[in-house]
Amino acid sequence: MILEVQEINTFYGTSHILFDVSLSVDGGEIVCLLGRNGAGKTTTMRSIMGLTSPQSGSVQFHGEEIRGRPPYYIAQKGMGYVPDNRLIFPDLTVRENLELAYKVPENFDGEPWTVNRIYDLFPLLKGLDKNLGGYLSGGEQQMLTVGRTLMGNPDLLLLDEPVEGVAPLVVKDLREQILKLKEMGQTILFSEQNVRFATMTAERAYVIDKGKIRYQGSIEELSANEEIKKEYLMI
Repeated sequence: MILEVQEINTFYGTSHILFDVSLSVDGGEIVCLLGRNGAGKTTTMRSIMGLTSPQSGSVQFHGEEIRGRPPYYIAQKGMGYVPDNRLIFPDLTVRENLELAYKVPENFDGEPWTVNRIYDLFPLLKGLDKNLGGYLSGGEQQMLTVGRTLMGNPDLLLLDEPVEGVAPLVVKDLREQILKLKEMGQTILFSEQNVRFATMTAERAYVIDKGKIRYQGSIEELSANEEIKKEYLMI
């Protein structure tokens, strides 16, 4: 098991946001955390990455307890995080954004990512090599953000709402690229409210609502569960 989250409780100030959230991700899996806006998806991702540390519970990465550890420590251990607001460097070119993020985590034994490998995965970015990040479209920025995170050579890739606010054609491209990453052996946990994208991409799903996990199971089981979809995903 690469990631094991057990009964975490996370607060913003005095506001209790996550209630005993538990989930797990095994090596090579694509797992989705599904939920509506405000359900607790981003807080869960931030809690795993150490950006908003849970007050209780356990977050284990490769068997090591990382709850309370700073994000840079977790990144050094091999976790990569793609935030929902992208946070690219607008005054740097596409290539500079990618090169700046290059690092090799501790105990990494795979083939390191290079700019050219990123361009093979995202051919659109190759033609934008010298363009400034701030002039890219939302979809192009999302591809760049994923590529920049991959340049850190993560064992586990966290994607927070990867297709929010991007064009349908880009959604299709991102799905294909995520599936290519799976073929390469990349482990991925992503949060999403786009149910169609999630069910066409992930193998397993967790459904979160009001900070609590309401469902967990295979994508096939979720697709057949009309009650869960209607109550928690507004389908």
